[in-house]
Amino acid sequence: MAAEDRAGVLNAVAEQLISFRAAEGLDFDDAADEAEIDPERLAAAEAGELALNEGELERLAETYGVSVTAFFGGRVTPINYLFGA
Repeated sequence: MAAEDRAGVLNAVAEQLISFRAAEGLDFDDAADEAEIDPERLAAAEAGELALNEGELERLAETYGVSVTAFFGGRVTPINYLFGA
């Protein structure tokens, strides 16, 4: 996958993460705490700079009351957002 394609996926997921957090009425620190995610990792993911791992995505999905695929527009994507670490 081209780097710009991966960046597009990261940015799309970032928008979803922010949108679902806002819909739940959670501030950033509360979301990170509830989902047991390092706030620095969540910040990087919401900035489109980092692909969260499967466990982190599952915990956020549970916190936000959505499925993991909702972060990817209803499609199954992971493999760390397509070939990233």
